[in-house]
Amino acid sequence: MASHVNPQHHDYTEQETEILDLEFKKEFDEVLGFVEKLHAKEKQILNKWLRKLKKANDDSQELKNWREVRNEYISLMCNQLRRNEIIEPFLSRPDNGPLRPVPKKLAYTKMKFTLCAESDES
Repeated sequence: MASHVNPQHHDYTEQETEILDLEFKKEFDEVLGFVEKLHAKEKQILNKWLRKLKKANDDSQELKNWREVRNEYISLMCNQLRRNEIIEPFLSRPDNGPLRPVPKKLAYTKMKFTLCAESDES
């Protein structure tokens, strides 16, 4: 899902914050449906990622744009699960530290999956 927020803008308006949170919740809920059907090991890893993404907040994150980063991760996970595959970074548990930006190579993968999903809908 494309974000409606300028990625260079870090001081969000209340409306932008609400949009990001609603986008996250929508994809989070969709991911939960997929995770329930996974094998135990995959389910355990993805549940750790989901907990980390869900607990991300202003107080615990060093990133000013943590909502965008959180949403990039959940979109990436959702797109992978829609394609019935789990790849980086969701093959292993998330780091213990704060949420870091999605690596560029993975952001490209997300874009490719999003473009495929959009073309499937037409």
